[in-house]
Amino acid sequence: MVLLEICDLFHTLIGDTEGIYDPGQYNDRLLLGLKGTMSEAELHLIKQRMLEGKRSKACRRDFWRQAPMGYWYDSSGTIVKAPDEQVQQSIRLAFDSFE
Repeated sequence: MVLLEICDLFHTLIGDTEGIYDPGQYNDRLLLGLKGTMSEAELHLIKQRMLEGKRSKACRRDFWRQAPMGYWYDSSGTIVKAPDEQVQQSIRLAFDSFE
C-alpha cells in the first residue's frame, strides 16, 4: 500500500491492460488493492503447484537436477567431468586456487 500512497502524493496514475487508475480516488484505490491481493494469492498458488510438482517427480525418482558447471551426466546417470580439456583445466585451476 505504500506504493499507492506515494502515487497519490505525487498525483501519479497507474495503468494496466484494463484501464488507468487514480490512487487518489477511493474506487480506483480499492480496485488496485483488490487486484494486488488477488495477484499475491495467485502467485502463492503457483508456487505451491510448482513445489508439489517437484515433490511428485522426486517420489517417482524422475527428478534430475542440472549437473554443476563443467560436469555432465553420462548414459548411466553418473556425474562426470566434461570431455573438453579446457573446461577440465579451468575446474582444476578453481580447485587448486582454493587449496
